[in-house]
Amino acid sequence: MTKHNDHKMQADFEAAGSVYPKVTAGRIDELMQQVTFSTHVVPGTTTTIATAILQVGAVKFTLANEFTACVDPRNFNAELGAKYAIEKAAESARNKLWELEGYSLAQQFAAKAA
Repeated sequence: MTKHNDHKMQADFEAAGSVYPKVTAGRIDELMQQVTFSTHVVPGTTTTIATAILQVGAVKFTLANEFTACVDPRNFNAELGAKYAIEKAAESARNKLWELEGYSLAQQFAAKAA
């Protein structure tokens, strides 16, 4: 998985006085632990697609799709293609979870204000 600085960013905001309700890096970590990945090589190509999926009740919710590919088929390695496509999908899924959890928190604020 690529490196992310969610915990450092949160610590910086808290050190600057951010004390109000917010989405936390811990919450995103918790959700990422539940994310599963499915990979698929597009037949006849060097393209590997990875899908990040989060189980939400009975629903398998697609968070992100990413891909890797190489130009020369002689360089194709299915195992490495899957590995790096999953890394890209994990980073996209993590970013999408920040967005979705932020939206959920905004909805909670709106409901309380109504």
